[in-house]
Amino acid sequence: MAIRLSLLAAALALGASFAAAGTLDKAKEAGKITLGYASDNRPYAFDAGSKPAGYAIDLCGRVAEALKSELKLPALTVDYVAVTREEAFNAVQQGRIDLLCAAVPTLERRALVDFSIPIMLSGTGVALRADAPTRVLQAISGAPGTGPAWRASLDQAPQRALVAVVGGTPIEKAALSAMKQRHLVVDLVQVSDTAGGLELLATRKADAFFQDRALLLDAVTRRGGTDLVVAGRMFRRDVVSMAVRRDDDDFRLFVDRALSRQYRSGDQAGLYTRHFGSPTQEAADFFKLVALPD
Repeated sequence: MAIRLSLLAAALALGASFAAAGTLDKAKEAGKITLGYASDNRPYAFDAGSKPAGYAIDLCGRVAEALKSELKLPALTVDYVAVTREEAFNAVQQGRIDLLCAAVPTLERRALVDFSIPIMLSGTGVALRADAPTRVLQAISGAPGTGPAWRASLDQAPQRALVAVVGGTPIEKAALSAMKQRHLVVDLVQVSDTAGGLELLATRKADAFFQDRALLLDAVTRRGGTDLVVAGRMFRRDVVSMAVRRDDDDFRLFVDRALSRQYRSGDQAGLYTRHFGSPTQEAADFFKLVALPD
């Protein structure tokens, strides 16, 4: 019994030591770094057969390669772990993953984790049926109502719209705001992922589906057909970053340095093109802006 208690105490002490240690020290001690990703986040991250792929996965890989060089550990093991949206930030906070490859920073999330410099300028877009109701099309396009005034209102009488969103994301508020500004009575229906939202649209169980615009463009393109479209309008601008543990300044600085050097390299344009198409001037300027000088 005494031996068992001693071993248990040693294991607990080792776990506490790892939890207290910074990620760089932890990687040296364990010879491993664990990278987390959401597998339903294409084109940022997704499962491609037996291993993950995507833009954020590629960038996480660049950070891991820089870590091998910095720590002089060419045999450093890089583990990728799929996490759900609900558990992702707790997994970072608790040290179960060392780096979350893609996440939208919010003040609420900053109470749990810290964030790197941005890896992408994105925002809230919307998919809808090509034959969507006129009032919904007006709300999406921002065009004024063309019908008669209603009780001294400058727009038509309120109409109900069924709007799909991925539950528990910042996009939910953006969807409500966008539709209510056009005097639409909004009924929200929550889905678990992008595929679920598009399915509701296709089966006429939703009038619009709000999601990260890059995810929508990728999913609608892969789906094919002409029944669903992605509006050109952006309803809210967001940045996508990587998440690290709070109060781990050394590792956050390391990640920011690795990303900054990546953005200044000739490799970044090709990496971006592989997942999103040729970068616009806005995208090129964005990476120049967020890359920190040495």
